[in-house]
Amino acid sequence: MFELMVGTSIISLLITIGGMTLALFLLRLVEVITRRINAIDALIILFVPFSIGYFLRVPSNGFVKKIYRGLIILLFVLLLLGSFFIFYMQK
Repeated sequence: MFELMVGTSIISLLITIGGMTLALFLLRLVEVITRRINAIDALIILFVPFSIGYFLRVPSNGFVKKIYRGLIILLFVLLLLGSFFIFYMQK
């Protein structure tokens, strides 16, 4: 049972670092391309960390933004699961 928890923590960290970061960036890129945002705002949306640029520069509640918010919630849950492994390794 303990090995299952450690395995789940490691897998959730790998998914979070590799997959979710790329998925969130691709959703930002889709939003920039579909809305035809000017260059400076596009760079702010794409490269400002923690999605601050995205939430400041994209005001509407479109379909992509709902998916983006759902993925952020999933990212938080996976990071929470992954943090159990880190806390265990520090013990």
